[in-house]
Amino acid sequence: MTQGPTHPIINWFSDTSCELFDAIYQFGDSLSDTGNYVLEPNSNTVYNRLPYGQTTQPTGRASDGLIMVDYIASYFNLPQLNPYLATGSDFTHGANFAIIGATANGGLNVNSLAKELDWFKTHLNSTYSNPAEIKEKLQKSLVLWEKSEANDFNGPFSQGKTIEEVYKLVPGVIKTIHDAVEEVISLGATNIVVPGNFPIGCVPLYLVKFETNDTSKYDELHCLIDYNNFAKSYNQQLLQAINQLQNEHPDVAIVYGDYYSALTSVISNARQLGFEEGGTEKACCGTGNNPYNFGDKSCGSPGALVCPNPSKRVSWDGVHMTQEGNKNVGQQLIKQFVSALQKHIRRRRSRQ
Repeated sequence: MTQGPTHPIINWFSDTSCELFDAIYQFGDSLSDTGNYVLEPNSNTVYNRLPYGQTTQPTGRASDGLIMVDYIASYFNLPQLNPYLATGSDFTHGANFAIIGATANGGLNVNSLAKELDWFKTHLNSTYSNPAEIKEKLQKSLVLWEKSEANDFNGPFSQGKTIEEVYKLVPGVIKTIHDAVEEVISLGATNIVVPGNFPIGCVPLYLVKFETNDTSKYDELHCLIDYNNFAKSYNQQLLQAINQLQNEHPDVAIVYGDYYSALTSVISNARQLGFEEGGTEKACCGTGNNPYNFGDKSCGSPGALVCPNPSKRVSWDGVHMTQEGNKNVGQQLIKQFVSALQKHIRRRRSRQ
């Protein structure tokens, strides 16, 4: 299986790219998996066949094409990350441990952050001969978390749990992420980006599941206020944990990735960015008898339709973004975290 298109990604970002890091190590879920899920034993999934990948080629990415980590790697002049399970691949410039469906909390026998960390340590120990070599590599690398906590909340919400019930899960999820960051720091990582949650009330999955005739439940972007408030609350608590980690590890750059404002910015400026009317709410792939085109036939299932031009919509399948959505949100994220990382790196070097 190939990791994605071999041609370079060019002219996707208005600023000059930079070469801050030698490698990227990616953790996360379906928003960042470049092929691990479809490489698991006995995997039978739509993600490695059309219409997934129709804009580039099917690779196991949950999109019509490229995803955010592809654009982030390109910005740092690094190749696209091979999935860890693609045995024999070139991992010189990092590896992708993200896997579709991953949660923050879970054991090694399910797709979870613990499983990804186990893969990470196995990879490092089999690639480098001693802890000093591992530390040297990680000091020149970017460790990027991406959204593995979202599924801890999506599952309970989809099962009918109330917001108040799901709130109770937040402290445990944040502790898991905190401990995971501590672990990669102990191995030598010094450049880490930890993202918050998206405005989930803007995602077609939530807009369909929790649709209501009560107009007071929607904001000016036609997103569900209560679910966006849940995401905001989670993000505030996560940011507190990141600040605590930063205070405890002043020589490590631990930067918050503000996914909430990144996606909100794209939605707010959708028309200027080239998206069609309704292109931020309506899924491109799948079929739904509702304004969001989601819920009846899932993307890739028999009879499910695909919109004529995925680049005109933000959502690909009602859960994941199109290549164009990933590109635009990725741009916003890079604007945020690159300057923050550079500031930390300069400060660290001045102390040495």
